[in-house]
Amino acid sequence: MKTLDYQYPLQPDWHIPATLDASGHLAFDENLLPETTRVTVLLEVSYTSTSNKRMGKVELRQPGWQPEAREHEQFFEAQQRGKRYLNLTGLPNLHEVQCLTHDCTLASQASLLLFREPPMAHGPILIIAPHADDAELAAFGVYQHRHSQVWIATLYAGESLQKMSKQYIPDLDNSMEAGCPRKATIRHWNSMTTPLLAKVPADQLVCLGYSGITVETLYDAPHDAIIHGAGKGYSPVAFRGLNVLSLSNDREELNTPQAMVNELSELLLRIQPTTVLVTDPEVDPHPEHKAAAHALALAMAQSDYVPQNVLMYVNHLEGIKDFPYGPEHTTTALAPCYKPYQYFHQVQVYSYSLSLAEQKEKVVAFDTMHDLRASASLEKQIKRWWHEKRYGYGYRYYGNHMYFQTHIKAAEVFTVLSGHNYREQLLTSRTS
Repeated sequence: MKTLDYQYPLQPDWHIPATLDASGHLAFDENLLPETTRVTVLLEVSYTSTSNKRMGKVELRQPGWQPEAREHEQFFEAQQRGKRYLNLTGLPNLHEVQCLTHDCTLASQASLLLFREPPMAHGPILIIAPHADDAELAAFGVYQHRHSQVWIATLYAGESLQKMSKQYIPDLDNSMEAGCPRKATIRHWNSMTTPLLAKVPADQLVCLGYSGITVETLYDAPHDAIIHGAGKGYSPVAFRGLNVLSLSNDREELNTPQAMVNELSELLLRIQPTTVLVTDPEVDPHPEHKAAAHALALAMAQSDYVPQNVLMYVNHLEGIKDFPYGPEHTTTALAPCYKPYQYFHQVQVYSYSLSLAEQKEKVVAFDTMHDLRASASLEKQIKRWWHEKRYGYGYRYYGNHMYFQTHIKAAEVFTVLSGHNYREQLLTSRTS
């Protein structure tokens, strides 16, 4: 049994002591609740797994509440104990809540953490997606709900092809030299068409097509040209054919970190978003996801444009492939984070609840992404069958890719910082 606390530096707007009795009924002073209902609600509690195989499940019940599917269930790690966060945001209210546990226990002492909903109703929203499908994985529900306000900028071409057998169409190309640029072309198409399903205007989508830019090159060699991963004859402009917006590097065709920062600066000044969504550089370990976050901070400094809020999302975890945990349509909260934050001092949380209909529309969006159209080998099918028999989750698997299970959830969860704190703390931590 490992003892591992989630180590988010949370700063709730309301912190209310709570208790759970032996039957899981939640008790607290309801006079301390805020009048507004536009809040994200997390229950901070000590969790202990009681199974060596099965993940712990917490089932929420409330008199008169009839869940559409499985949004009343949330899963946590097997063979672990420590501080965890239970997402209560999707409940109609906080009266007479009961937390039933399966293969786990929750401590009697807990805390309700309530966070004001970030003001997103007014002003443009810019989603920065390192690759095609990142915006959909993290925030399809959010951007579908606010589609007229949303702009999506996809930074990287996404040309990396591990091996020829991973082509979208088997045997279409017989070399990496042909397969990589074809993959980048297809992902450009994906990034510019999938958001149309959510009614995001086509002229509010832009693909930048960069390759190989890392945090290190952003700071240490910003003007040095990098050979594009699609091949020596390619530049970012090769993967901008569907862009309506024109940007400075359309003429220069440079694959340099500074060119990417310049164009992000142009987008900030042109769009003037009040809210920006980007990958969390504290938790998401993907090198290009981290670079996207740092490039945003550098662009904010260069343009001197600071959005009101920055919402951070996590699409990858180090050593963990099955988060968000549990079957499709269950709910989720904060991603596992076992290390103290390096950059940011205090963060808030925003949870957007998706209806069952919205979750199914997200399934359709995933199906349009070529990278998520994985074929299932016989070995994988056997492993999935065994996984279901062993753990008993009964995954439906809308598609062969794991994301059809992990990311079709009843909540999309983000950590939140003011734009000023995001820029200053991230850049200060890098230069100090």
